[in-house]
Amino acid sequence: MTALHITDTATVRKAEAIAKMRGIPAEQALSEMVSAAYEAQTYFADRARRGDPEKALAILARLGVGNEPDEGDELP
Repeated sequence: MTALHITDTATVRKAEAIAKMRGIPAEQALSEMVSAAYEAQTYFADRARRGDPEKALAILARLGVGNEPDEGDELP
């Protein structure tokens, strides 16, 4: 295990707040925050690798074709 020196006070405050709410040490809360961020990053990177930009653009091009905008969504 490597010791870290965290200088971002906002991150430390968030970890302390989470720790207090959950009744766990701040170090554990910080560890869980880092783990969750890593999991999210790898999840979305994997999704991006599997994505097909041409298919996505074709779907977006079809959206709303033949439909009037919802009330309040009209262009000025």
